[in-house]
Amino acid sequence: MHLLWEQPWWFYAQSAFTIAMLIHVYRSGAEHFWFFVILFLPGLGAWVYFFAVVLRGLRFGGASTGSVWQKRLSLDELRYHAERMPTVNNRLALAQGLMAKGRHAEAIPILEAVLGADQIHCQAMHDLALCHLACEAPEQAVVMLQRLLQRDYRWAYYKAWRTLIDAQSACQRPEEALKACRELTKMVPTLENKCLLAEHLLDNHLKAEAINILDQALEDHAYSPLGKRLKNWRWARHAHRLLHEAETK
Repeated sequence: MHLLWEQPWWFYAQSAFTIAMLIHVYRSGAEHFWFFVILFLPGLGAWVYFFAVVLRGLRFGGASTGSVWQKRLSLDELRYHAERMPTVNNRLALAQGLMAKGRHAEAIPILEAVLGADQIHCQAMHDLALCHLACEAPEQAVVMLQRLLQRDYRWAYYKAWRTLIDAQSACQRPEEALKACRELTKMVPTLENKCLLAEHLLDNHLKAEAINILDQALEDHAYSPLGKRLKNWRWARHAHRLLHEAETK
């Protein structure tokens, strides 16, 4: 105990920062391997996570750090706020609360009301597309997503493109899903997107092209900086698995 009190101020600051990053991993739903990075790389691991995940989320429009620390309101509280003060934000929060509970059908009319008040609200358009997908109406989801992409094709770091790919697949349109995958990978050539493209190439019986993309992606990954390799660890493993499946078919 005596030795603990003799530590310099930055020791306590670093310890508090490490605990804060562990809490962020838990509450944000980040990959579990970040727990090991933070715990087994004392000091350094917390900073790697901060720059690779937290700061990137703030920069590219992901969930804000503030939302991770805030107490989540119950559905009753969300409904109360939406009824007493029916602003776009309050109604959107209620719809998202319903979606989190799997009550997508109930969220649809609320999101439609939001879009009635703000026709170009990208988050509402995306949420409505997710609801249509969950309610087995992928054609309606495709229409909404195409409308969103016309408004802002880079919204939320190209998040709508991934949902469009899911919707096209649900519509039994593998060629259209593959086309969207190609567009997304061309704009954002991440390892995650290359894995997604390889999956759809295999679904369309284009094995040779899928193998070539995965080989190049894994080579790029092997020579990327340590922080990027740690961030893409799960996708590298998935790429190896896809490559093995493609080569053994």
